[in-house]
Amino acid sequence: MKNVVVKMSLLAVMMIIAASVSANAQTLQYRLTANIPFDFSVAGEKLPAGKYWINRAQQGNGDMVIQISSVDGHSNVTRLTIPVFADKPAKTSSLVFNRYGDEYFLSKIWPIGGSTGRELTKSRAERELARKANDSGIAAVNAPDVKTVTIQAN
Repeated sequence: MKNVVVKMSLLAVMMIIAASVSANAQTLQYRLTANIPFDFSVAGEKLPAGKYWINRAQQGNGDMVIQISSVDGHSNVTRLTIPVFADKPAKTSSLVFNRYGDEYFLSKIWPIGGSTGRELTKSRAERELARKANDSGIAAVNAPDVKTVTIQAN
């Protein structure tokens, strides 16, 4: 009986360790790097095209607050995010942008292996462009061209 309890305890510890290693790969604990070829906005702040780091704002507090920093150190934005879920784990890390005409807005961040990503709330400017696109319809001359653009991150 004692051997069974010891074996079960050891098995439980191994499963906890395996689960925590797997969970870390699916979060923003590790910094993502992406080369973004266009100017974009994050929750109301405009950022220039360039190479960016995306990671947790504070390593011990989970993925709720993220930090987006240009590699050259000129741009730095910290924002609150909400979780979003996918049916299948992401095969690559990626950043998803909403494009309205020639304006890009960072929308979602997907870490590799994760079925949970992070979504940023829409800024006032993005909500206004989305409203114009919905009100005008696709055939209208003044309606912005709406698309989703995905950039792979490492």
